[in-house]
Amino acid sequence: MAHLAAAANPLLIPVARAVDYTVERWADERAATITGDRRLVASTIGQVALLATARPARLRAAALGITGTLGITGTLGITGARGRPISLAWAGPVPRRVAALLAPPPRRQLTLLAVVALLIAIAGASAIEAARDLHALLEFAQAAR
Repeated sequence: MAHLAAAANPLLIPVARAVDYTVERWADERAATITGDRRLVASTIGQVALLATARPARLRAAALGITGTLGITGTLGITGARGRPISLAWAGPVPRRVAALLAPPPRRQLTLLAVVALLIAIAGASAIEAARDLHALLEFAQAAR
């Protein structure tokens, strides 16, 4: 649906990308819950990302001796020189997904869920009230004719 909306309105392209990333993160967290090993899921995502890259990049990684989980995170740009973490603000989706899996699992935020549910309820009530007002206005206009 997000891609359909983005096709209809190009201003929604960032929203479609955010939806893609969020769905992938949800799937990552689900996989981590099922396997019980967040590092394994992060390593698998990194390996798949390396396999999906161009062959010369894989050969360069092999020539540099980059293998295993630490090599994958280093290759994806999650750690800088000497293992210092670097900013993921401009990283692509794969490094951000791997970094999120290597961090502690996110906490459930029931307060945020309650606020979102309340906002949706208020928006729904407002839409219903607007529909009633429109109906009353149309009846008034018909009576005035």
